[in-house]
Amino acid sequence: MGTLSSVLTPIMSIGTVLGGIQKVSHGGSDGDLKQEQYAQNAAFQKQQNLIDFQNAETERRAKLRQLVSKQRAAFGGSGVRSGAGSSEAVLQGMFETSDIERQQNEAETNLANQKIDMGVDQQRRLNLLQKEQLKQKTLLSTLFG
Repeated sequence: MGTLSSVLTPIMSIGTVLGGIQKVSHGGSDGDLKQEQYAQNAAFQKQQNLIDFQNAETERRAKLRQLVSKQRAAFGGSGVRSGAGSSEAVLQGMFETSDIERQQNEAETNLANQKIDMGVDQQRRLNLLQKEQLKQKTLLSTLFG
């Protein structure tokens, strides 16, 4: 009987360790909750970025319409046809400038969203690392504690 007892004790210890690790790895930890909150905040911020971009686009288009209208009125007042070469070139320049502004707004929004995505990914990796460290610490303290 002494032999069976000496064999069962380490096996039972390993079972206890594995049970502790399972609780650590599958339990609804504070880190999981923080990760979920971080992801929700990131999704909210990305929605806000989209709304800001849409507002900037609406504002840009309104400004462009206003500038084009003023320019056409100025051409009409000076007797220059709106379809004439020089007037067409001026209007084309306005459209190109506005399109550059749109591209810049889009690039800024994309960059901000990429930064948010990187933050979420870094937070997820940190959470996984912390969970693994806690598992290892639990394993070591159970085996050698």
